[in-house]
Amino acid sequence: MSTLKVNNLQDINGANNSTPVEVANGRAKAWLKMNGTGTIAINNSFNISSITDNGTGNYTGNMSITMTDNNFCVVGGASQGRTQNDNVMGFTPSTTTSFRLISNGTTGNLNAGEDVGLLSAAVFGDLA
Repeated sequence: MSTLKVNNLQDINGANNSTPVEVANGRAKAWLKMNGTGTIAINNSFNISSITDNGTGNYTGNMSITMTDNNFCVVGGASQGRTQNDNVMGFTPSTTTSFRLISNGTTGNLNAGEDVGLLSAAVFGDLA
């Protein structure tokens, strides 16, 4: 394997410039697109080893990488595909190699979990 060492990265037109540190600090370390209804399944992912169904509207994303601590950021969203009143999602780091995704429906009881037809999440932070 070869190593390329540069001070700056630019697109072909020279219009966008980034340092390697900016790229390393700002890019998603892992991401997930999944189906959370019935038998849950990963549709596509990066650095995700598996997903776990913890109960109605409650999932765990297991990463194939290790973060420095559990203070990383998880962002994303979910949809049931309805024309209105879609889901409210909560994301929390669980360990240095996993994160929890909680889905609550906006129709009815917000405290009741609801399985999600489409869920996407991305992880930002420092790798160990």
